[in-house]
Order: sequence, then structure tokens, then C-alpha cells
Amino acid sequence: MASTGGVQRGIDRITGFLIGLISFIVVSALAGALVAGMVLPAVAGVGLGAKAVSDHFLTLPAAFQLPELPQRNTIEASDGSVIATTWNPDNESNRVVVPLSKISVLMQHAIVAVEDQRFYQHGGIDLKGTLRALIHNSNGGSLQGGSTIAQQYVKNALELEAGDNTRLRDAAQADTFARKLTELRDAISLVQEMSKDQLLSGYLNLIFYGNGAYGVQVAAQTYFGTSAANLDADQAAMLAAIVNSPSQYNPFTNAGPVLQRRNLVLADMAKQGYLTAKQAGADEKQPLGLNPGNETDGCVGAGNEAFFCTYVYDTFIDNTAYGSTKAAREHLWNEGGLVVRTTLVPQDQASGAKAVADHTNPGDKVASALAMITPGTGAITAIAQSKPMGSGYGETYVDLAADPSHGGGGGYQAGSSFKIFEGLAALEDGWDPSTKLTVASPLVEGGLRLPVCVPGHPKTIIWPASYSPNNDDGRGFTGTLPEAYWYSVNTYFLTLETQTGLCLPATIAQSMGVTLDNDTGTGSPLEQIASFTLGTNLITPVEMAAAYATVAAHGVYCRPYVITAVAGLTGRQYPAEHPDCAQVIDPNLANELTAMLEGVLTQPGATAQGLGLDRPSAGKTGTTTQSIATWFDGFTPQLATAVWTGFISPRRGDFMGYMTVGGTYWAQQIFGATISAPTWQEAMAGALKGQPVEDFTAPTGFPPIG
Repeated sequence: MASTGGVQRGIDRITGFLIGLISFIVVSALAGALVAGMVLPAVAGVGLGAKAVSDHFLTLPAAFQLPELPQRNTIEASDGSVIATTWNPDNESNRVVVPLSKISVLMQHAIVAVEDQRFYQHGGIDLKGTLRALIHNSNGGSLQGGSTIAQQYVKNALELEAGDNTRLRDAAQADTFARKLTELRDAISLVQEMSKDQLLSGYLNLIFYGNGAYGVQVAAQTYFGTSAANLDADQAAMLAAIVNSPSQYNPFTNAGPVLQRRNLVLADMAKQGYLTAKQAGADEKQPLGLNPGNETDGCVGAGNEAFFCTYVYDTFIDNTAYGSTKAAREHLWNEGGLVVRTTLVPQDQASGAKAVADHTNPGDKVASALAMITPGTGAITAIAQSKPMGSGYGETYVDLAADPSHGGGGGYQAGSSFKIFEGLAALEDGWDPSTKLTVASPLVEGGLRLPVCVPGHPKTIIWPASYSPNNDDGRGFTGTLPEAYWYSVNTYFLTLETQTGLCLPATIAQSMGVTLDNDTGTGSPLEQIASFTLGTNLITPVEMAAAYATVAAHGVYCRPYVITAVAGLTGRQYPAEHPDCAQVIDPNLANELTAMLEGVLTQPGATAQGLGLDRPSAGKTGTTTQSIATWFDGFTPQLATAVWTGFISPRRGDFMGYMTVGGTYWAQQIFGATISAPTWQEAMAGALKGQPVEDFTAPTGFPPIG
């Protein structure tokens, strides 16, 4: 029986021989076909299929192709601050690539200590380690161990490129000598292409750390709520420990084994001089110290910016600038690595969200939502609502400020805030706003024919005999157009409607971006019915903010937009949205309407008296029957905001009154001035804080108002 020492000497001799042989084959292959062809016959009979192995090497590409690492998409506010990050869990894009300079040196040392101790000495393959693995598996066992960082990089990169292609993934993971030798060749090629620092950086950004975390930056956030740059020794050692088997060494479910392996990494770091024995010993006594980060995939993690975020995503997916088909656009988004700059203004968003939260609670029977738009550009600077994103109590995934194509619903009746379109129609039709008009309440016009312009329909409609609308106080009224705005006299505007017809105010509203089921002015035409001027069409806050922004911009309508820049992983710049504006209302008529709407906030007895700002401002309340929906839409020269408060899905018998909203019990009917107007006032005041005070442009050719 042979002694143990004799067996070991035999293994050493075989190992030495194999090292020489494989070195010879590898060098021959790398030297090129001519050299290999000359020297390989001399060793053709040594076994292990040397000629076949060499031929396999000779068919490999000259250089290993480095993959583009999938990364998270980043959605930014207008100032570059991050609103949200999104990633696709199926393509390893939960990753944020960082340079080596932003990865803790201790992390670099930890991964080298446990995965490739001779990393800085060898040329991509560690023959001693590799041959130990080959001998260990010479009887048909699976290949394991001995892989250098370069080899692991190659294997992981091939798996990444394989994606969901089963054939390619199986080839990248095959337990065969051919696959292993391919890996060796590619590892050598990789080291020739990259410096050791580049390789280490690429590896740390590429590999999987478990729990959906790809790359060291996301791993640091996932387990410790910190960045890769700030990892200390015991944290770095734990991350390095996970790499060997992320499922087996899961700190959240298998802390004991992870702790043991982490301490082995710390010990290896000490043996290799990266830590002193004292430092390693102290770190080994530390608990894992997990402090999971709170980053959430997608818009749901964006807090009060969540619905602005979904508006951006839906805009992207609907825009053919990012792909000719929806599937192509979704593929581009899911690939990851996009940086999307938006129009969101953090100050506006924060102020809008706070104002809504201060007046309406998530669990209330009704909800509130607002949208802010910059006059003259169409940039949406804020979207906020009382119900946060989610599926729990008081939560919703519906963007209450938006249309269906942006994650919203069908909109809400606009109430008296719609009266601006009839007022503009009357002015355009030559109406003198100082003319006193006497109107009744109720208004009985049954059988009257009203001109309309609905394609494919008759040119007139008949006022229904059953429709006899009242003023809020049930009394008739005598007064001017400005006064009718201040006191929101329903039958005054309905009487004007009988004179202008329905085609003109509907056409004006549509020119100002107000259509059915669409925020960008391209939806279906509005319904032209007798109650048109009282806002019975279903409209979104985004649309109404855009319409009032048109008045603020002297009659210039700008299509609402949210995306200002899109960049890809390689630096490619994709098309962005830009202001798309047109003069749709005579500037002087818009300025006259503004002058009248200023009194809504200032005139004694006006519907929103005392709810203005410390600067020139204008607006209009809106309240529907039974207060199903209530509004306040208003503006300054710099900003327009529309606020809605009401039932999300109203049912027969709903009435907004005698209920608690925002912690306050309202023992009366709730109107536009009750909740929506104070919300508007607070939101606008905060958004405009620090902004210069600007005056409206006075109209010309009209009698003074007052």
C-alpha cells in the first residue's frame, strides 16, 4: 500500500505536468494558428485530447466582447434631482454602475481576498487554481472552484447576454471542459483589453449579490442603506461573502452561515495584509448590522411625486419618438439605463402635495387632486392628490388629475369653472361686458333651438323642456358680465349661451386644450348640450390647468408636456418634448377675462373673496349639482393651477356635505370655495414663494371694471 506522501508526490508530479501542458496549449493557441500548427504534433499523444483542445482555442474570437450593463432608469425633476428609479427584474437592470473611485477600497480588497487572491499577479487565469478544479472533477464531477475574477466576469457576462435564451444560457453555464477552456481564453483576452482596475470595477458592478441586487452600489443600498463608497470592512466582507452563492448566503434568511463566511473573508483580508489581525478580530465580533434601504422599483416608491412619475412613464410609452410601436417603446424602457429629465419643479410639487394633504385626508369619502402648468410653455410642474399610490385603504393607482392614457380616469364635471369659455365666446361675439342683463331663476327655455357644430349631427339642438336650471340662491339677477363671474350666476351664462349658440364656446374650449378623455387637446369633441356652460362635460385637472394657463398667457395655448430630455446608456440623446404653442384667443379678450376673474378673489361677496394671494391673481370656482365635483382654477402670470375635490366615482344620491373632509366636519353643502379654493391658495402661495411679483396686462378698449 502506497504511503500518503507517495500519493501526494504523484499528484504533484501530475499536476506539474498538466500545468505545463495546459500552459503550452494556451500559449500556443494565443500565439496563432501557425505556431500552434508547428508545435502541437509534438504533444499529440499526451492524452486529454490536446489537439482538440487546441483546435477549439484556435476557433475562438480574438477579443471578448464586453457587455453593456443594464441599469436602472432614472426619472429626474427639472433641477436634476431624482424623482424615481425603475428597473426590470427580469433583465438584471436593478443596477447602478459606479466607477472604482466610488467603491470603497475595503470592498475591493474583500472581493479580491475571497475570490481571487492572486488577482494582481496573474494574467487572467490562475493555472494552479484552475488545475486543482480540473483534477477534482476529472471523474465527471461538475466544474467548480479555481475561477479568477476575469473568468467569473466572462461567465456572468455571457449569462447576462443570454438573457432568456435558454440555449445560450445553458452554453454559458455548461459543466464541460470546452466551456471552461473557452472561459479561460476569454479571460486572457479580457485582461489584455482592460487594466486590473477596470476589470475589478466591471466585476463589482456586474455580479449578483442576491435579493434582486445587481452591482455593488445597489447591494450596499439593499443591505445597509448606504453607498458603495461608504462600505466599511465588515459590510464589504459580508457582500463579498454573498457572491459565492447568493441564495445560500442570504443575510435576511440565513444570517448564521453568512456571519461565518463573512468572518472567513475578514480573516483572509488580514492574511493578505488588507487588515491587521486586530482590525479583523474586532470586525469579526460585529453583528451583520443589516439596515435595508427603502428604494422601491418604479413610481410607487416616489412618494408624493408618484403620479407625476406615472404621467411621465405613460407619456414615454405613448410617444412614437421612442419607437414605432408600443412594444418597441416598452422594450426600450425595460432595457434600462435611461435618464429622463422632466418638467417637475420640486418647490411646486412639494407645495401642491402639502396643500392637498392639509385639506383632504386619504381615507375621506371624497378626494382632491391638482395640476400646475406654466403659462406660455405648457410645462406641467406638479401633480398631486390626496390618495397616495397603492392598493391599501385610502390608496389608489388612478391618477386623479389625468386622463386615461396617463393612468387617470374619465375626468369630472367642471361646474362653473367652465363659464370662462362662454364668457370668451360672448366677448368674441361682440358682447359689451358692462351691459346689464336681467336673468330669471329658474331659466325656462324649453323648445329653444341652439346652434351646434357636431360633425355628422344636425346643426341645432332643442333645449329640453325638462331642463330649468336655477342660480345657487334661487333668485334672479341683474348685473354685468364681471359681476356674473364674481357671484357665479348660472342663468346669466346660460342666457349668453342662447345668444352665442353652443358651437362658439365649444370651439373655444377645444382650442384651449379641453376635449374629452385627453389631456393634450386631441380627444373627442366636447358634448354640445344645453348645460354646456355649467360644466357637465367630464374634464381633468390637467386640462383645466392648461385652459386657465392659456388665459394667463394672453390667449396662447400650449400643449401640456412633461419630458424635456432623454439620454440612454451610451450617451445617445433621444427626442424630447418641447413647448407646442399657438395663439388661440385674441390677447385683449384674454386680458379682459383675466381682469374680470381677479374680482372672484377680491370683490365683496364674491364666491372666493379673501382666497387670493399677495400678488395679482385670478380664478373661478366651480360646483356641480349636489357638489359631486367642486373646483377652483386660477392663475398668476407665472403659474396656473386647477384643483378638484369630489367623488371619484359618483353614484346616484351622493352629496358632498354634512361630512368630514380633512379632519373638519362640514355641516353644510361643500362648494368650490370650501376646500378647492383654500387648497389652491396654499399650493400657489408655496409654489410662488421667492418668485418675483408680476402684474397682469390690462385690457384696452373695455369699460373699467369695478
